[in-house]
Amino acid sequence: MKNFACVEVHPKTKKLLVDVKVNPDEVKVDKEFTRNVRDLGHFGTGDLEITIGGPEALAKAYEPIAKSYEAS
Repeated sequence: MKNFACVEVHPKTKKLLVDVKVNPDEVKVDKEFTRNVRDLGHFGTGDLEITIGGPEALAKAYEPIAKSYEAS
């Protein structure tokens, strides 16, 4: 069993927030797609938050989610 991601479902905004165990310093942080939550209080796993609001963002999220899985 691996703990590599935490998913929050937000039905009103039709978005998923996925927290992953990826160092935000090692990836390009894009304000509309990713966010460094290292110094924020949050309930998720890891320090990188990914916002998924559609199929394109889901495809883009594959790489950091896979990276978090492999590191766990």
